[in-house]
Amino acid sequence: MLKISGETKIIGIFGDPVAHSLSPAMHNAAFVHLDIPYAYVPFHVLPNNLPAAVAAVRALHLTGVNVTVPHKEAVIPYLDRLDDSAVNCGAVNTVVNSGGKLTGYNTDVAGFLDALRQDSCLDLQGGKAVVLGAGGAARAVMAGLLAAGVAEIILLNRTLARALALGEDSCFGRNGGAASIRVLPLDGELREAIHGARLVVNTVAVSFRRDRQWLADLRPAAGSLFFDLRYGKGASDFLALAKELNSPSLDGLGMLLYQGARAFSLFTGCEAPLDVMRQTLLEQCCLRHE
Repeated sequence: MLKISGETKIIGIFGDPVAHSLSPAMHNAAFVHLDIPYAYVPFHVLPNNLPAAVAAVRALHLTGVNVTVPHKEAVIPYLDRLDDSAVNCGAVNTVVNSGGKLTGYNTDVAGFLDALRQDSCLDLQGGKAVVLGAGGAARAVMAGLLAAGVAEIILLNRTLARALALGEDSCFGRNGGAASIRVLPLDGELREAIHGARLVVNTVAVSFRRDRQWLADLRPAAGSLFFDLRYGKGASDFLALAKELNSPSLDGLGMLLYQGARAFSLFTGCEAPLDVMRQTLLEQCCLRHE
């Protein structure tokens, strides 16, 4: 059982929405397992309240916070410094408070790559990948793809201007990738452009029921992997499409685990108990499906 006392150090997660997050259960289970004085709390932070929420991290001496949708890019101006992991993708998902100085990190990039390495046999070197979406999560995925040595990234988004801005962001040049980045709207002649993709990654939190036809027309490479960063029921429609195409698939639970483990170590200085965190995530998903 989680113990709360005057010595307890508080870690939070900022998001809108945030009630669905499995991060509190995952981290609190790890704290209990290691018997260390921490507690992890969700904070529903609306976009217009983000500056005050970040100021509260300092004022209340929080150990740090994770940052989720829609704040991963918006939080950057309110921090004191950025780690290279955040600079290289232009997004932050972890903020550590060191004596009132806030440092932004991005553990999503490493979490994405860890999930691919641990949960699939996919080799991305020299291949083509498709990314759906153009927000903070897409930034982490693109940085990971460049680090993995892909030759081409196709970026698809309903708002073309946002995707163009992402594709042209200078941070991806600094990331060391020499891949071609192409931006396309979610319509038009997509078949040839996307034909042969080894990986299709969904980073957006919308239903794909109305988009099933063009998704089915993508014709990825045989055995290509469909990866939805969502988990649980939210990912079911995208993963169902992968099944129809006889393609392997992953949901976002593995990425949540691995990015969370890295954030855990940044917050506490301790090695994350991966098995405990994994089991907690699986149990929470089962409970939500009942």
